[in-house]
Amino acid sequence: MKVFRDPRLVSGYVYEHPVADLPELTHCGEALCAAGHHLAPHVHSGFEFMLVSRGEARWWAAGKTLLQRPGDLYIAYPGEPHGTGRQRNPENQQVWIGVELEGLGRTGRALADRLRRDKPRLISGCENLEPALRGIVRQVVSPRPRRTQVITGWIRTLIELIEQRLDQENDRGAESVSLDPLSPGVQRALSYLERNLEHRVPLADLAAIATARSVPQFCARFKRQVGVSPAAFTCGCDWSGAASCGSPPSIF
Repeated sequence: MKVFRDPRLVSGYVYEHPVADLPELTHCGEALCAAGHHLAPHVHSGFEFMLVSRGEARWWAAGKTLLQRPGDLYIAYPGEPHGTGRQRNPENQQVWIGVELEGLGRTGRALADRLRRDKPRLISGCENLEPALRGIVRQVVSPRPRRTQVITGWIRTLIELIEQRLDQENDRGAESVSLDPLSPGVQRALSYLERNLEHRVPLADLAAIATARSVPQFCARFKRQVGVSPAAFTCGCDWSGAASCGSPPSIF
């Protein structure tokens, strides 16, 4: 295990080739980064999949810088230099693994071929990948019986979830509603709205009901899963201001 010593990291570690009998897992790690964190360009032999669970992160590769938000999956490609670029990162918490997909049989090769063909860099709506990523890291950090089999199972689950998400993106288009099932938090918020359609409900209250980390995160998650904003849901149109709808919204 390599422990990061960057003063801009609250805590963090990475394991390189952590499982001797599973060489396809090239590395994995987790970090809690303070604002101003910087990662110099570097390369990996396999694909790297990184999920931000808190805060935001900026990543640079192939001449472009992208902003990653909670629930977004960032993909770095084999042999491709990537890092945080010139701009230093905001505060964030992230978990990642590196995988040589081609060594994982037919399903691994199929995903590798698809990624190389379509070149997705940032995939939104990937919150359900976090248990798989953390499950892999936990097995590495605390070795236990049948560890290789369990990690292999998590990696195959991760591959299927990524394929599923890519299929959803292809089916719906960039601006359409997600085919994701409603998360428990959004379901609670919907139920509350349906019981209180005649009342003005603060967005902060709805975010709290949904146990979201912030109001913007709640609004983004709600629109992605339901297909409209919370305000539009209450008045039946895509409300963006008082003049665009005949009835006032019940959310402020």
